[in-house]
Amino acid sequence: METATLMHTVLTVLLFVGFVGLVIWAYSKGRKKDFDEAANLVFDDEPKPAKPSQKQQQESDHE
Repeated sequence: METATLMHTVLTVLLFVGFVGLVIWAYSKGRKKDFDEAANLVFDDEPKPAKPSQKQQQESDHE
């Protein structure tokens, strides 16, 4: 009975340490760029807006 309790305690501590490590990894500043890129993947299949022609730019400048 004592061995089983010790094994459960060790397993619980290891899982807790792993969870804390995972949370620290996920919220670290180095991961922000990757997560921002992943968050914008849904918009990658949308067509890019066309650049206005030089004539359209000149017309909008005169308004």
